[in-house]
Amino acid sequence: MAVKKTDTDELLPDKEEAVKIFAPALAPQYDRFKEKLHRLRQNPPQLLHIEGGSAELRTAFAHYYAGLFFCETPEKCYADMEKDFAYADVLMPCMQCPECFKVAAHMHQDLLVFDSRTANIDVDSMRGLKKVATEAPRYAQKRLVLLLETQKLSAVSGNAILKLLEEPSPYTLYVFTMSQREMVLPTLLSRGFVMTLPWKDSLEELTETEKEWENVLIRFFQGGSGLLDKTSAKGAVDAELAKSICGILQKNFAHAMAGRKQYALAAYFAQVPFSKLFEANERVGLCYEMIGLMVNPAYCIEALLTELFVFFKTAGTNK
Repeated sequence: MAVKKTDTDELLPDKEEAVKIFAPALAPQYDRFKEKLHRLRQNPPQLLHIEGGSAELRTAFAHYYAGLFFCETPEKCYADMEKDFAYADVLMPCMQCPECFKVAAHMHQDLLVFDSRTANIDVDSMRGLKKVATEAPRYAQKRLVLLLETQKLSAVSGNAILKLLEEPSPYTLYVFTMSQREMVLPTLLSRGFVMTLPWKDSLEELTETEKEWENVLIRFFQGGSGLLDKTSAKGAVDAELAKSICGILQKNFAHAMAGRKQYALAAYFAQVPFSKLFEANERVGLCYEMIGLMVNPAYCIEALLTELFVFFKTAGTNK
């Protein structure tokens, strides 16, 4: 006799659809990161930060980690088709069981997903989470909360999450994804373990907006012109773009500190002593907090870049 499908079964994705959300993390070059997640799974931190890579890759690893908690029959993961036993102890979600399908569809009752790319993670959502976080999980041993792209959180929402972490529940674990750790409130960052995925480090991987703004920043820092042409129009710089500009600056500070002078903006910053770059990075962090506090983003960016222009002109060089 055939078993009648429930409404939940009808909504679950098939294997091909389910694998899509895990797929970016499955490439062999990420085997050592999967191994790290496997080890973390044995003694999981209350909060895991996943930074670096692309938003798609960070999201894939967050779901992969969730799969390790909820999969019914985790399988052995091998480095290549010849089954290199260097990776034989790394477990991976099977991506065939109903639990894996539920993770992929965000339908698992012990998995909560907040994605700031599709909706603001507001303080009311975090207050609702506080109530759920104190309850025992329904089916699994732990409940997982994924907060995707937390660099977009407002300071108010960030502080609401911090209160949850300050009153830890034995039942609930958190995973935050972010482009880079400097873009998250330091008080949140200090609460967790950070795993850094390989960075996007080629000009070809930048979005068109990032490429455009890198050119704007280069022209402005070199000659002091062109900024107002990009910021003066009403609505020209919203909060998301302002945070992206902050991210461009911080990424190129990191490139400059690492000696990656093949990037024009990083090459400009590389002329400045390291200690000054750290100071500049702190100023970007303050700007990011102001954006989170709902200060006009165009004003924040204009003030920051003008301040940095003067700062770099008077900071001296490494020459």
